Amino acid sequence: MQIESPGGPDTVPGSRHVMAHGIAGARARSPSAKPSVRRPAAAREVDFLLLGGGLASATAAEALRQEGAEGSIVIVSAEQRLPYHRPPLSKRILVADTVREPPPVLRQADYLRMRIDLLLGTRALSVDAKAHRVSTDAGLLRYRKLLIATGASPVRLQVPGAALQGVHHLRSIEDAWSLQAAARKGSRAVVIGASFIGMEVSASLVQRGVQVTLLISREGIFPTLHAPEASRFFEAQHARHGVDMVAGEVLALEGEGRVEGVRTSDGRLLPCDFVVVGIGVAPEIDFLAHSGIQTGSGVLVDQRLRSSDPDVFAAGDVAAFLDRALHTRRRVEHWDNAIKQGRLAARNMLGQELPYDDVSTFFCDVFETSFQFLGTPDDATQRRELGSPDSGAWALLYLKGQVPRALFTTGRPAQETSAIRALIRYRTHIGRIGGARWNRPGFSITDIPSQTVLILQGGGALGAFECGAVQALEQRGIRPDIVAGVSIGAFNGAIVASHPGHAGEALASFWHELAMSTPELPQEQARRLLSSTIAMMWGVPAFLRPRWQMPGSLFTDPASLTSCYDTAPMRALLARYVDFAALRDSPVRLLASAVDVETAELRIFDSYVDDITVDHLLASGSLPPGMPWTEVGGRHYWDGGIVSNSPLDLVAERCGVAGKRIFIIDLFSPERPLPRNMMEVLTRRDEIGFAERIRRTSAEQAMVGDFRKLVDDVVQLLDPATAAQVRQRPNYVELMGAASGLDIVRIVRDATAGEPASRDFDFSLRSIEEHILAGHARTLLALEASRRSPRR
Repeated sequence: MQIESPGGPDTVPGSRHVMAHGIAGARARSPSAKPSVRRPAAAREVDFLLLGGGLASATAAEALRQEGAEGSIVIVSAEQRLPYHRPPLSKRILVADTVREPPPVLRQADYLRMRIDLLLGTRALSVDAKAHRVSTDAGLLRYRKLLIATGASPVRLQVPGAALQGVHHLRSIEDAWSLQAAARKGSRAVVIGASFIGMEVSASLVQRGVQVTLLISREGIFPTLHAPEASRFFEAQHARHGVDMVAGEVLALEGEGRVEGVRTSDGRLLPCDFVVVGIGVAPEIDFLAHSGIQTGSGVLVDQRLRSSDPDVFAAGDVAAFLDRALHTRRRVEHWDNAIKQGRLAARNMLGQELPYDDVSTFFCDVFETSFQFLGTPDDATQRRELGSPDSGAWALLYLKGQVPRALFTTGRPAQETSAIRALIRYRTHIGRIGGARWNRPGFSITDIPSQTVLILQGGGALGAFECGAVQALEQRGIRPDIVAGVSIGAFNGAIVASHPGHAGEALASFWHELAMSTPELPQEQARRLLSSTIAMMWGVPAFLRPRWQMPGSLFTDPASLTSCYDTAPMRALLARYVDFAALRDSPVRLLASAVDVETAELRIFDSYVDDITVDHLLASGSLPPGMPWTEVGGRHYWDGGIVSNSPLDLVAERCGVAGKRIFIIDLFSPERPLPRNMMEVLTRRDEIGFAERIRRTSAEQAMVGDFRKLVDDVVQLLDPATAAQVRQRPNYVELMGAASGLDIVRIVRDATAGEPASRDFDFSLRSIEEHILAGHARTLLALEASRRSPRR
């Protein structure tokens, strides 16, 4: 690890350390020593170059190493200190009586351990995306992958007197120290702008004994909330603490060399010793002019945080991303967003192709009130109130067409906030909740499942059982929002997702066309064994064709074969029954898994991210050695069931499981008597392997539950005011607000006595119809049992 700095004036002791790692080993300079200038060599080659010294860059660098990145990682930062957390700048650091260092995102030892180099005090001047080159004021860098996380800078006042001494903005630790010094000397301040920064700074200055005048818009405090009741709440709070609020606009700043007053548009002069400006920020993108990277309100990126150049990503304040949850392009300038986008950008720089579909969140501490805001209120048409301002536990739920879009919450339970976040994220329609029910004693919005999930396993011919199950679910009015499948389950899932609400009929037709006619025998076990043997030896006409029956097969060297069957019939059948055009716009999200043959990595194909084709489905069902691998995007894939045949883990990774109602169609029973013969041994071996992942997920939930109890115990030891602040932090809500258990309905296929290990290759029409009927009957029984049982 190298931490390089071209130097600069000391601000606090210890702020000018230079560390180097390599042949010379690691060393640290004395704080009083003047650091040497170390410039990167011309056109230094970097695997992962991260521009920006903030939270998003540091988080991305850490995530790259955690995800297995082996190449070089370099962070370029215009500041001369390690990346640090900025929320304390307007709160703890501003209120403190002494000069304090900001909390670092990572320690120096972390950068050393993870082999992350930092070029401090270095500014990016231009980018040439075509040449993969960044020009800095310390030399040239050539990258393989680039992350732009340069953040945003405060918008400056454009009025006479804006350049006077005593006019402060707040972005860096140096800004916070300068403002802290001004508050020690001056007794009167004007804060221009009543956003969350303006409110936090006002509260901190009042806490220091400064007389504050807050210049607000005609719409009141925090007008971006679009909630007059919230503005009145904050105005009353500020008034109680002695803040003088004035509505109007700045006409000019007045003073001789140093600001002495603020002239407003209605002619008033607001006397002051210093001014704090908080009227917004602008993304740092000027250096990207002529880069070949598209910009607008920021760096324009897709849902994977990838820019117009496939090797360039953006995260944090500078990224203008496609918000899947809210169907709009936007920038979010908050702590939680920087962390999550930094992590996701890192994973996608490694080729994981993950969507950013989280709900933006920010938190704010104003006097005794800590609150969170989720989503965006911009296009909401109505609001519902939970609790009341006077109770100290109050929330405003913003809706558009009965779909939650945003939430303002203070003092409310974390579980409620987490549940509403899921409702926003998954665009859950809550119109079925009548107005009277909201006010009913004991009503909790956490009782509303955010989504219905259908889990479909792989199992060859046993997949017909899933057809009957879907028919029964639709019969009872249950429609999935997410369907996750692997192998034959992915085939079924694609049909379900492309025929939302009426998939049962399409599935039945698919399976009847797939089925084959085979001889009837009086003994059922013998019939099944014969049907399986016929399918293995002569194939399934609508599904698989044996390679030894193909023209020219006699001249093929058996040693060169990598599969037994040709899947051309399977491809044609899927093309007829999966409506791929409808799948692209379907309200049902499809997740299907496959494993990369060369890297052994599990890949998730996601209809919210990928343009799903028949190749994606074949990849999920390419079980070796029977089926050949399938090529998608230049990579070669086998059946995802090799890694996990229970795709509940796909849902957990992409969508989360808390608050959802999950239907698992289990083709392999988890409970079975001791095997009596070799055939039953083989059958039981498969069942155990396929059921294991679901049990392990439940165990992980129990472990998380224990950790939540520990966190709750620690918070109980804090003073009430601090505890209230902690409970509004996004990471606290995310951990503590998740549902404690999983609401799972298991629909288990019961194996018949003497069932052969080759049962999944029995595609006879009789067996297919029996599976469909069994799936229908078992699902109705499972639904009835679930109705009688308390929700887990």
